Amino acid sequence: MSRLKLFGLAAVLVLLLAGGAQAAEVTARGYWWMEAVSRTNWNFNAAQQDNFAIEQKLRTAFIFTANENLRGILDTQIGTNNWGNGLYSVGAGRTPNTTAQGSNSSGNGNIMLRKAYIEYKWPDTLTNISIGFQTVTLPAAFGGGSAIFDDQVAAAVVSTRFTDNVSLLAGYARPYDSNTFGSTAQLNGGTSTDVLFAAVPVDYKGVNITPFGMYVYSGRQTASSTAGATSLAGFAGANSSASDGLRGYWGGAAMTMTALEPFKVMADFNYGSVTYPNYFNNTKNGGRAGWLADLAVDYTALSYMTPEAFFVYSSGETGQNTDKSGRMPVVALPQNWAIGSFFFGERLELTGFINSAGYTRATLGYWAGGISLKDITLFDKFSHTLNVLYAKGTNDSDFLRNSANIRGVNYAGFLTDKDSLWEVDLNTRYKIYDELTAYLYLGYINSHFDTATWGATNVPSSGNIAKSGGSGNAYKVGLGLNYFF
Repeated sequence: MSRLKLFGLAAVLVLLLAGGAQAAEVTARGYWWMEAVSRTNWNFNAAQQDNFAIEQKLRTAFIFTANENLRGILDTQIGTNNWGNGLYSVGAGRTPNTTAQGSNSSGNGNIMLRKAYIEYKWPDTLTNISIGFQTVTLPAAFGGGSAIFDDQVAAAVVSTRFTDNVSLLAGYARPYDSNTFGSTAQLNGGTSTDVLFAAVPVDYKGVNITPFGMYVYSGRQTASSTAGATSLAGFAGANSSASDGLRGYWGGAAMTMTALEPFKVMADFNYGSVTYPNYFNNTKNGGRAGWLADLAVDYTALSYMTPEAFFVYSSGETGQNTDKSGRMPVVALPQNWAIGSFFFGERLELTGFINSAGYTRATLGYWAGGISLKDITLFDKFSHTLNVLYAKGTNDSDFLRNSANIRGVNYAGFLTDKDSLWEVDLNTRYKIYDELTAYLYLGYINSHFDTATWGATNVPSSGNIAKSGGSGNAYKVGLGLNYFF
């Protein structure tokens, strides 16, 4: 067959396919962020380590809309990387190799997948279904997101409305599976973690209450062929081994009340418990169980700012020798829960505090209270938020004297009952355009990590505190530019 005939046949096939399919409307959303930040003593080792970096992250989402009942979402990310490193090093845009200069290797130059899922309504119903790699978060009234589960994960989620006041959200997710595609080496070995969850939002006359529950079953090879769920920081506990599976459940409720205007009340209660068959010494069952509760009150009558008072308490570890850890277990890396905008994380900044490996997962076991003056608008296009808080640990300092307990413990994040800190931070936003905002971040932490407690432990990064005689204070100054579209 001649090339001309082949070309003609291909053209006919393309026309036939185009005629049999409906075109989707494609829109794009973006979050492009550059930030210069100076950090001092973020490891709290009194070494006064300074660091200055310019960072960049690009998130771009594409929404493919077939009609009002069906769409697909593809969300991508490039970075975060520092200027001069990896993706943003000199020559990286023209040299796709893995050499030190001009590196464009995986995790630097590659586009990362954040979300990829289909969302649709079941015909002639109010039921919405989303299937694929998406964000799943349990209900939360305060803090910006769930402290238990809030991450991108492969999941199927169904939501529907029973009445004008009562709805249902339920789903299944698989956050971990060490059995890679096409592999047979780990079959029948418990390689996956499966999650079932449900929430029932009830909204009536200025009060919204959302009870929820979640169940997790995790195999003994979840992390790898030799590591189970107990090797993961959100599940690891006192004396846990690294090769166990587990069963766990969580429950709680989120409440928002606006019926007391001009006061807005927000409250959460979260409880979780996991059990694993073996202790570190394989003599008895172990596990991890704990809770977190918060309460916040906003005063909404002022046009130029919103004052807020808040209090948070989370259970902590007790004693040197314990069968079960006292901190609440968490799934993956809860991304958005925070108070203040420094020690417990600032979700808008590119690189959060030292606890960026887990935030809530790393800091559980504390109580904290404070005030925030939110959205202060004294001048056109300018807004400010001021946070002042005090935090103290609820983890027994004796817990760290047993080296078997330190799994999942992070110095500068884990607070004992002898550790405390004050935080003050001020965040300023200036609207250059509706889609373009400049940010200035100022933060200060006055810390008191107990020298005797931490100097005697084997927790990584804690050794210098005894030598330096104190934990020192932390500072930050950041300047950012954010393009939302």
